[in-house]
Amino acid sequence: MSRPNQNLGYLLAFGAAATGAVRFNIAVWAKTRHDFDYSWFLAGALVVGLAASGAHVLRTEGAGGFRPLRGRLHHALLYGLLMGWSTLAHFLALEHLNETAMASIAQTSILVSLGLAAILLGERLTRWEWIAASVILLGMFIFRPWEAGNRTGFAILMSGVVSGSLASVGAKVWVQGTPPSVLMVWRNAIALVIVVAYALQTDRPLPDVTIATAVACAASGLLGNYLHGLFFLMALQHIAASRASLMNRVEPVVVFLVSWIFLSRVPDTEDLVSAALLTVGAFLLVYARPKARARKSQA
Repeated sequence: MSRPNQNLGYLLAFGAAATGAVRFNIAVWAKTRHDFDYSWFLAGALVVGLAASGAHVLRTEGAGGFRPLRGRLHHALLYGLLMGWSTLAHFLALEHLNETAMASIAQTSILVSLGLAAILLGERLTRWEWIAASVILLGMFIFRPWEAGNRTGFAILMSGVVSGSLASVGAKVWVQGTPPSVLMVWRNAIALVIVVAYALQTDRPLPDVTIATAVACAASGLLGNYLHGLFFLMALQHIAASRASLMNRVEPVVVFLVSWIFLSRVPDTEDLVSAALLTVGAFLLVYARPKARARKSQA
């Protein structure tokens, strides 16, 4: 692997946040205008993501890229299982929570990621990075995620949060020596099996396919189930898991902006204050970059 580049790492982490946010907006828009079951929508998006990531591997690694990962196959399987459940849990939670509550609770994943990165990987933040993290956490807690109200939705979502955080921290180790595009193929394939099995087991109704929902599903798959995960895995090749997760927390800012510009949803005061804090926190995190360069544990 080439020498880590922190600037590129932070840029990729931001790219992961941006593509994930747009994917979320597309899914909510499609659900609002064309009522359907999220399970089958997610399955369709995963098919698109699997095709895109598979084509990426063929182009960059050749047919041999799909062979067992030289002793790392169990890592790919575990990563796929963890991310598969995390992805499904976030969508299932929308059956019990509104979008704002779901997004708010989901942001608490940074606490889990920071804790796991410190315990499992020995990652530590510098003073300026802790200041940046505190600003980001303050921006998230404005929405009081502990007041979600629905215990079922909260439990489902938190299981997905923990699962996704474990996958993100583990991927910092697993991505070393394994092309991110290859991990994405396994992630999407296993997630697709999990989602389809769940939809069939629970007799989820098949949605009416229209041009609008097909386009939304394809866009969601390309942005969320391909680029979002790929950018994050690529970022882990350059910066620590804790720092990549912190930068990824700017996702709500993009959600607010896209909703405001394209969906005519005027953000309220809490949205604006939170977005401002998350943006400031992200800038502080990048500002702290030179001070963390000496820490070899970050790469």
